[in-house]
Amino acid sequence: MNILITGGRGFVGSATIAHLEHVRNHTIGKDGQFELNWHVYDLMDSHDIRDRSQLADYVIQHDIDRILHLAAIARFSDADRDPLLAWDINVSGTQTVVSVAEEFHIPLVFASTGSAIMPLDEFDPPYAEDIPARGNSVYGCSKALGEKIVARHTPHIILRYAHLYGPEKRFHGLVGGFLDRISRGLAPRLYGGAQTNDFVYVRDVARANYLALAASWDRWGEIYNIGSSEELSAEKAGEVICRLTGYQAAVERLTGRTVDPGRFKFDTRKAALKLGFTAEYSFEEGMKDMLAQMEKIGQPMRINVEAFMRD
Repeated sequence: MNILITGGRGFVGSATIAHLEHVRNHTIGKDGQFELNWHVYDLMDSHDIRDRSQLADYVIQHDIDRILHLAAIARFSDADRDPLLAWDINVSGTQTVVSVAEEFHIPLVFASTGSAIMPLDEFDPPYAEDIPARGNSVYGCSKALGEKIVARHTPHIILRYAHLYGPEKRFHGLVGGFLDRISRGLAPRLYGGAQTNDFVYVRDVARANYLALAASWDRWGEIYNIGSSEELSAEKAGEVICRLTGYQAAVERLTGRTVDPGRFKFDTRKAALKLGFTAEYSFEEGMKDMLAQMEKIGQPMRINVEAFMRD
């Protein structure tokens, strides 16, 4: 199976490739009956998902069987800073990928997000897949439009990721923000605190990507929620991070973001039933693995001892 991964050198893409490598080297039985190969189509290689001719030529050259579309402007701040670029990559770029998939009859797996179904005021958690995509931020709206474009293609699978964290996302989000400031001897900032989230570790997401790519045909044409099934408050998540890193000083409390719901937890029963996906990592287990992985790649979590002297 030749898999084309857009954005394959990004946060989720690199973890997915590592999982594919593991499957190819260690799995026997059904999954071992076909050879796994993957091809990274990435702006770092001067490839551009908005260039239809270039993308089509690449698909022909590598005889692509599946497309995993991850490439996106994926940070709220980046999308807010340049909404036109977010539109260009997340919407127009997705339209180009879908157009090529349609021409060559290639099944497409699309990486979406829980932000695509905001706001959630009239719904109660856990949130199922029947909530319509609409978005209440530049990033969320762009991914919601991407979902609607992908849904017109047959066959497709849309994966809605919960709140992602992992070693390559260590400088933003709640987890990355806490770790970044703690490592610099600064008090971590907690925005709000009572709001809850469904934190899903990137290794679980990588496995979900593979399960979608390898799914039988009766599993396609669907949206699947990919989360941990663990609802955790921002305050509690921050406490776990502080405890695991040894940080014992103050936490700076700020007003919560208006785009965040009061509660967020995915209903992941559909992914469990049809894709065989259930998260293997709780938040604490994922954080322990994340810190261990950072140590392995030479980016250990170091605490500035001066932080412990603060009142």
